[in-house]
This record gives sequence, structure tokens and C-alpha cells, in this order.
Amino acid sequence: MKNLITIQNSLFKNDTFKKSRYLYKKPISLNIHSNLLITGEYKSFLCKVIAGHYIAQPPLSRIHNIDNVEFLDFNKNNIEKAFLSARFESFSQKSDYETDVNTVSRFITGSDKDFTEHLISLFNLTHLKNKWINSLSNGQMRRAKIAQKLALKPNVLIIDDVFLGLDPKNTEIVSTSLKQVSELHTKIILGLRKEDNLPNWIQDIVYIDENQLIETRDRIVTKPKSNEIKLEKIDNQVDSPHVEFINATVKYKDLVIFQNFNWKIAKGSNWRILGDNGTGKTTLLSMLTGDHPQSWKSNIIINGILRKTGNGISIFDINNKIGMSSPELHSLVPRNKTMKEIVYNGLVKNIGNSNFIYKGIEGGDLSYFDEINQFGDVKFEDLSFSLQKLTLFLRAIVKSPEILILDEAFSCMDESLLKKCHLFIDEHLKDVTILSIGHLNWELPKYDYVMKFVGDEKRNYETYKVV
Repeated sequence: MKNLITIQNSLFKNDTFKKSRYLYKKPISLNIHSNLLITGEYKSFLCKVIAGHYIAQPPLSRIHNIDNVEFLDFNKNNIEKAFLSARFESFSQKSDYETDVNTVSRFITGSDKDFTEHLISLFNLTHLKNKWINSLSNGQMRRAKIAQKLALKPNVLIIDDVFLGLDPKNTEIVSTSLKQVSELHTKIILGLRKEDNLPNWIQDIVYIDENQLIETRDRIVTKPKSNEIKLEKIDNQVDSPHVEFINATVKYKDLVIFQNFNWKIAKGSNWRILGDNGTGKTTLLSMLTGDHPQSWKSNIIINGILRKTGNGISIFDINNKIGMSSPELHSLVPRNKTMKEIVYNGLVKNIGNSNFIYKGIEGGDLSYFDEINQFGDVKFEDLSFSLQKLTLFLRAIVKSPEILILDEAFSCMDESLLKKCHLFIDEHLKDVTILSIGHLNWELPKYDYVMKFVGDEKRNYETYKVV
């Protein structure tokens, strides 16, 4: 069988790491001729190595025997950037989506129109074809980006953490769709944690850590993580709530995201916001942070103060007390800034969560996380995906927030680092009000209550207590 990509006894330079001049301590060799799954804590680096990133030593030890290798970096934002408030306001002004150059159908383009239409259908995007690309939820956007790359008909497509942010239904859709495309003309290379559900249509598996690569034809078997929780439906009654939504509504012309929404959040309580892709979870959090223009309609009370225009409260006042990690913020991070610069950006007052200005301020007790000393001077783009996630988490907590928003904050993070973050929350953030979003229960810190968006036409919602 012909090798698509060959790596022979090679080391790879990454000069931003002070502890070592190479990504891996030992040379690696790998012959790729079919679909491949990469797991292990250093999987993200190997995905980039295969794509052609980093300097190979010896120079000709990495060979692409094919012309078209595509690497899908979900965190590299290749659509228009804007502060979140500008994004929502722009969406509200759009009336004729079919003439908008930034619709989903125009975002996913290829020379073969029939195949492109097939991809749009495969990835469950047909009902979103005429929607503005920036209005998609995180999970919808990921499906669109995968389809966009596949429309180019590459010989090989490399995707790290492909299922991040996808609800169970769309996880299965994406996996099945990738299998079908791989049987046509594009071989698939996936980076996944060993704790994830590994697709059974990929037979070649490699495991890699900082020392070496281990090639195995045997399935890596781990005990499945439970995603089940026992819930008891409750009426949401709280005396003197920390945060309260009162008949809150978000809609764009005829499109209703949620309507007459009521929610009382006690100070220091831990909530999970649950719902399928596109049901309004992230929009709800944008209301809380003040990024959404419709959050100023006298529908939100925080610490007993009604939020409305003209009462002297700014978006910066709000976000000085809110720490946040989310996929949207992840995509805005300047890639050339170091881990420390991004973490301590959280201490800069009056700039909002979406701004990454750094003013040389350092502080806060982060001694629990020795990673900031080990990797603090490494550029964000050269950190592993787990360390990028950790960076945004530390940025959120360094300001000692009253409210902590964790939107997919630990999704696809390596388990050892994930557990460390969860333990820190348990031990040090007992009085902080925490709101979490995530489709995998075991990735979330402990929570006591659930706000569930049903996703029906009436935009119903339900509140539960964890039994």
C-alpha cells in the first residue's frame, strides 16, 4: 500500500520551548497510508508535524507523497473577526441572507458543486444554508468548517479534537460523514484523547507522549466515561438571587432564540446549561456579560441592580466581575502572545473579556498551577491544545471573579490537567457563582443545578436539581 506521508527517524524543532529544542525527546518514524487516529498528550503537536509544521531534522526526513494535505485548525479564525457585541448587532441588521456573501452556502465552496451540496447535507447544514456564517453556534460552525475543507477534495485532511463542542447527535453525524468521505477520495487523520469515543472505522492508531511514538494496531481500550446524570425537576425559586433574568427575550426579526425567559441564580451556586447545538446557550451567556445588545432591556438584575441604559453601568464594569473561557474567546486570542501575557491580561481593568491588551501587570495567586512557570514564555500558538485551554481558564480566574463562565472550558483537555482544574474549583472557588456549558458530563466541574433548553419551536426551558 502506497505511503501518503512518511516520517523517518525525525526530530522536530520548536525553539519557543526552553526546556528542550525538540518537540519529542526521541526521533519518531511513521508511515501513513490510510485513515489514522492519534492519541496521547502530545497528539496536537503530531497533527501539526504531519501537516508540515515545525522544522524537521534531518531536513528530508518528512516527505509528503501527495500534493494536497489540509490541516483544520478550529482556533484559527478564517472568518471576519469582531467584538462579540458587534457580531450580535451586525446579525440583527441582516435581512436578506440569500444576498449576503457570508452565508453558510457561500462559506462552503468547491469546484464540484454537486459534491459541495452533498457535504452540506451530510453535515446537517441544509437548514442553515442561507444563514449568516457568524451567527452559527460553536457546534454548527465546526461542522461548517469541516465541510469547507472537504469541499477542496484534499488527499488528506488532519483534524484535531474533531468532536469538541458537538452534541451527541451531531457527533455521530460528523463521524459517519467523515467515514463516507474517506471511502471516496480523502483520507482522514484525527487527534483524539483516549477517553473519547474512538471511531471504529479507523484501524490505524498511534499513541504519542513527550518521549516517543508507539504504533499499535490494537484498539486502545479505556473504561467509558459516564455521561449520565440523575436530575429532579424543580421550580426555580431563590431569595435574594445573585443574578436574575426577568422575561428576557432575544430575537432577530422573526427568528426567536429564547422568549420570556426567567432564571434566578443564587450566589455561589454551580449551574450547568444544557441543550443541543443552536438552542441558545452561548447567546444566554452573552446576555449576562453584556456583549449582546439586547441585554440592556431591563431584563437582568445582578447584585440587586437592574441593568438598563443610562444607569451608569458599562459593559466594562460588568466584565470586571466576570471571568470567562469560551470557544469564541479562544478564536480571538493573539497567537503571538505568550501564555503569561494572555493570563495576566485578565487583570487589566475596563477592557472587557473580548480584549487581549496586555499592560505588564502580574498578580494573583496561581501557584497551584506550575504550568505557568514551565510554559509561561511560550507563544500561545505553540502551546498544546490542553495548555491553550488552561491559559484561558487561568485568565478567567486570575481576576478573582464573582461570576465564572466556563463555556466548553475543559472540552478535549487532557484528563490529568482537567482533574487539576476541577480540584482547584472545588477547593478555591466555593463562593463564586459558576455557569458551565459542555456536552460531556465528566468534563464539567461539579454542579448542583441544570438549566436545560429543550430546543422546541416554543423555545421552552426547564430547571433541575442534581440528585
